Amino acid sequence: MLAKSIYDLFQYLKSRGLGASVLRCLSILLLISGTANAHTASGFEKPPILRASDLAPATLLNGNGFHVDDQVPTDGLTANFTIRSDVGTFQAHGLEMLRIRIAEIPAIVELENTSKTKVFAQSVATNAARPVMAAGQMVMHPVDTVKGLPGGVGRFFGRVGLGAQRLKETVTESEGGSEVAERSLQTTRDIFGYEQERRELAKKLHVDPYTTNPVLSKQLDDIALTAFRAHVGVTTTMSVFIPGSMAITATRVVSTWVWDTPKADLIVMDQKKLEELKVPEESIKAFMHNQAFPLSVQVAFVEDFSRVSGVPGSAGIVALAATAESEDQARFLADCLDMLANYHQTQTPLKQIIARGTIIGRDRAGVIVVPAEVDYVSWTKRTSYFANRPDLASPKRSIWLTGQMSPLAKKNFEAVGWVVNEKATGLTGAKDTQ
Repeated sequence: MLAKSIYDLFQYLKSRGLGASVLRCLSILLLISGTANAHTASGFEKPPILRASDLAPATLLNGNGFHVDDQVPTDGLTANFTIRSDVGTFQAHGLEMLRIRIAEIPAIVELENTSKTKVFAQSVATNAARPVMAAGQMVMHPVDTVKGLPGGVGRFFGRVGLGAQRLKETVTESEGGSEVAERSLQTTRDIFGYEQERRELAKKLHVDPYTTNPVLSKQLDDIALTAFRAHVGVTTTMSVFIPGSMAITATRVVSTWVWDTPKADLIVMDQKKLEELKVPEESIKAFMHNQAFPLSVQVAFVEDFSRVSGVPGSAGIVALAATAESEDQARFLADCLDMLANYHQTQTPLKQIIARGTIIGRDRAGVIVVPAEVDYVSWTKRTSYFANRPDLASPKRSIWLTGQMSPLAKKNFEAVGWVVNEKATGLTGAKDTQ
């Protein structure tokens, strides 16, 4: 009908002597129309920019000395928050990291105040320890767009089959010299008690001593080193309410291990536990050397792995984790494993684990179980592929999300037989709160 109407219009204009120029214009319009129709016909969504209040509780969006930007880009799975604070600008990929970064702000303020006290300043001068940089001078700049975000969790929902190659590459990379040099420097410091000072300081502040926040990490380094050299005790007056987290992993109960156990002992503990659970040596080596895992997350991951280790196929989880290319990916897998372990122990026991693409279970009732620590799932080509993965075809299959799906994504998942469980907090374990 559209083509016939355009043809009739063209014949009329041609009769009025306007045919040639109008034909060129109409050709362009037809091309644009065809492109638009093709895009619509694909049925896929562009990941939206959402309001922060639609994704996170109010306590995480505004508080003493900070606020979160109202406009939050999403990448099809993860929401990317920007935190503006008195001590810098921070980016948080996902709700879990938002909890952690917000919880670290009071600690940064406390350490900045500590570094300015008279007794501490005199100790710095007397012992020639390096000065602590003011937190306000350090900024974690947000990126302008999440398009093509490196190290995102989307890879776990794409096409599978590269696991063995990624594992091989991880083992090869872990044998490089830079890591050895870094660990040697850390070991030298640990011998002299610096590492213990740092852990104790982190415990007083209720933060992760292995945080990847460069602002907080540098403060912990500088103040712990100064306190150790000068034999000055660091006291804090931390009484600020930390919303939703104690900033260790935002889930799980490994805080006391991370605070009270030397770093070297934690590493040995993880390795021995994986060996006792009969994980292949190659997987252990690659996993233990994977720098994408903060030590606190590694400890939690191994503990959760022990809860499902007897399930056929579970060893593949460690091999998959060894291929994580970023902290976002490492935390995603750790959280998914935590959810699956909780399902195994509180819902229906698992009879099989499938670590292909992401971590998937099949319970004794034959139900495919997919846990996913995601914020907002859009209907994209990638999620469409996952929803229709041939190896996950089953009359009974369920996906458990910590966040939510777009209406279109939920409709399409349910249309092919998935039971969608949104905001599945029952599988995420108890949150550490104050």
